[in-house]
Amino acid sequence: MWGRAVGRMRVVGFAEGVRRANLGMPSPPKSDDPHSTLRASLSQRERDIKTRMNYVIRPLRIDDLDALGRFLTSGLGAAPGADFAAPAVLRWKFLDPTAADSQPRSWGAVDGSGAIVGHVGIVLTAFESAAIPGDGRVGALHMIDWLGSPAHRGVGASLMRRAHEAAPVQFGLGGSSAGRSVIKGGGYRPMPPAFLHRRLLRPLRWFRRSGGTSPGQLARLARELVRKRSRRPVVTLELQRVESFGSEIDSVSTQAREAMVLTTRSADRLNAFLRFPRQAPSGFLIRDERGDVRGFALLNLIANPDGGPVVGKIVDCLLDGYDFEYWHAAFVLLSDELARQGADVADAAPAFAEHGLEGVEPVGIGEMRRHADHGDRLVGRGAWRR
Repeated sequence: MWGRAVGRMRVVGFAEGVRRANLGMPSPPKSDDPHSTLRASLSQRERDIKTRMNYVIRPLRIDDLDALGRFLTSGLGAAPGADFAAPAVLRWKFLDPTAADSQPRSWGAVDGSGAIVGHVGIVLTAFESAAIPGDGRVGALHMIDWLGSPAHRGVGASLMRRAHEAAPVQFGLGGSSAGRSVIKGGGYRPMPPAFLHRRLLRPLRWFRRSGGTSPGQLARLARELVRKRSRRPVVTLELQRVESFGSEIDSVSTQAREAMVLTTRSADRLNAFLRFPRQAPSGFLIRDERGDVRGFALLNLIANPDGGPVVGKIVDCLLDGYDFEYWHAAFVLLSDELARQGADVADAAPAFAEHGLEGVEPVGIGEMRRHADHGDRLVGRGAWRR
């Protein structure tokens, strides 16, 4: 996890992070003739300078999508046609209009021939809390699908700097060793690790589908088989499936900001997730026994094409406060719903695991964070939690 020290507050919410950066420089030609080597070295420097100047950085266009998909899959070592780089998914991530659009969400580096030689996507958000001085929010972003061609030295760093212009705070999750070497020079610092947490919903089926043979898998199965049934909720909540979100979630976010630091939640943002062009998430309102809206959630299933375990994901969940019993009840409800949809395991964000829920174990994820000129606005009350 990377970032600068950012004060003391409780945080709920994180997002997908940097995929990989591929930066390098070409090796100079070799020769036994020292004069030839000197000439080659000078020639190489000239080519390096020319290469660094021989691209322009501009916003992504609709006619770039096919070429960008090929560039990302080739550079990141993914299979051709991988979902994250499919033209429909790239359009959804970077070009489909949203209410929050005020600047490009994707920048491409294009050489003189028109070929894409670098790319960075930008996900704009904000940290929001009543504990943040001023208007209670600090603009933030994280970079995704960040990649530079090895033949164009420095293009990845140039794209990072362009991305940083969009918000005073930058953060990210994961990243390759090459990417981490670049961001360390860009002002990022390591932060304590954050973890996704996993609960087995169908232990025996998970064990069979995962080809369980390792000591760790056997130990996990044994724990699940002897574990007593998780404590049932003491408060009553109900899930209401929705096709889209509206103003009913505003009060949830407003009240949650009194107790937590959030990343931006809005109906427009949640509805954009519901329009994901592959395995579309399902949306839910969380109501109490009186019918009042107390929260909302997004769920999704990730099927394994090789017959492995089906992973259910609690993509997002927010309640209007930090009462343990309500979060516990929400987790049980959402886990049961994922099992009903066919999931073998449920992945949950740290907010659930903080409550010490039974059967939830870490599976691991890292975060990096960078704070620029206004990072000190995040200093406030409470204690940071991941």
